[in-house]
Amino acid sequence: KEALEKVAGSEVRGYRNHYLRFRTPSSWEMLEEAGFAYDTTFGYPDHVGFRNGMCHPFRPFNDNTGKLQRILEIPLVVMDGSLLSYMNLDEKRSVETVKRLVDTVCEYRGVLTVLWHNVQLAKRSPRRIYEELLEYSRSKGAWLTSTDEMYKWWSAHDFMREGG
Repeated sequence: KEALEKVAGSEVRGYRNHYLRFRTPSSWEMLEEAGFAYDTTFGYPDHVGFRNGMCHPFRPFNDNTGKLQRILEIPLVVMDGSLLSYMNLDEKRSVETVKRLVDTVCEYRGVLTVLWHNVQLAKRSPRRIYEELLEYSRSKGAWLTSTDEMYKWWSAHDFMREGG
C-alpha cells in the first residue's frame, strides 16, 4: 500500500484483487493490516449477483476473532468478464441481466458496483452493454460515482460505527 501511494502520489484507501481472488476472513485481515479502508473484491467471478445476499456495503464479521472488522466491504455485483466469458451471454441477454440487477438494487436502495475493464470499452458490444447499464441506472436516479466517493459518503454518514 505504501509503495503504491508513493508511486501514485496520493492516498490509496481501496483495494480489489485481480481475478476476484478472495479468502474470508484472511483477505480482510491482511487488507486491514496493510491499512486499507475498504475492499471491492467480494463478488463472483463466474456470474453476476450478490455474493453476500445483499446490495449494501458492510463491515465483515470475522469468525476467527468473533468481532466486526474495521474495513468496509463494498461488494462487487457485475463484472464484464462474468457476463461475457463465464456466463457467455450475448449483448441482449447481458443488458437484460444488468437491468434486472439495477431494478433490484433500486428496490432495496442499495449499491451496484461494477467492474468493467478498459480493454472491453474498445470493443463495440461490451461498450454498448456498459453504456446501457449507465444510462439505465441514470434513468432510475442512481448516483454514479467511484467506490472511493461511496466509502467517504458511507463513513460521513456514520455507517462505520460499531453496530452500524
